[in-house]
Amino acid sequence: GKALDYIQKIWETFPEFKADKAFLEVSIDETATPTDPKSHLFIALELKRRGVHLKTLAPRFAGEFQKGIDYIGDLAQFEQELIIHETIALAHDYRLSVHSGSDKFSIFPLLAKHIGRPFHVKTAGTNWLEAMHVVALTDPSLYRRMHTHALARFKDATAFYVVTTDLSKIKPLDEVSDDRLCDYLKDNNARQLLHITYGYLLQDKDEKGGYLFRDEFFTLLAREEELYQDLLATHIGKHFELLGWKK
Repeated sequence: GKALDYIQKIWETFPEFKADKAFLEVSIDETATPTDPKSHLFIALELKRRGVHLKTLAPRFAGEFQKGIDYIGDLAQFEQELIIHETIALAHDYRLSVHSGSDKFSIFPLLAKHIGRPFHVKTAGTNWLEAMHVVALTDPSLYRRMHTHALARFKDATAFYVVTTDLSKIKPLDEVSDDRLCDYLKDNNARQLLHITYGYLLQDKDEKGGYLFRDEFFTLLAREEELYQDLLATHIGKHFELLGWKK
């Protein structure tokens, strides 16, 4: 239908694809229901018939791939779907992709087990949350102000993200000591709160037109660059380890 027509139009519009100077990834993971094998196979065959050469395709798997937290769903079902989707992708010479892959640690070993070739895991929010980890560790006052603003902006942010965050389960700031603020980064509800409000935290301004937190935030990150790098190395390293990546 229209989606396949659009993919073909993109392929034909940019000569870089045919010259192997860029690669085409098709994402069908934002659909209302999981991608069944017949639909995946139909897309693969139809694009091949149209002369469109995919490099990567991201199906929608069963379960939930919410921002900033681990996979929610039946791992056995995910594994079964993964095997089928990888079989189709392998037969048509493109890579399988998993979107919203940040922190989906429980499925990583399954990807490593069943995909014996390059694949794509799309990550995004991990770096931001580790930056907030730095703030929690080194500047309690800034963290408390950003956390409070995130709570005020959370409802606005949910217009752009599908999450099951329960704000009532996040421990109130006045009950948490400065040396335990980093515990928020271990709590799924707090992680999602901070994750989806990042745009407001970095862009919102005061009545005089100055940024509420942006300048202070980046100044702190520059000052604590070594700590930030260490936290990122540990967290991203966990991704690599569970995905079976070896140096």
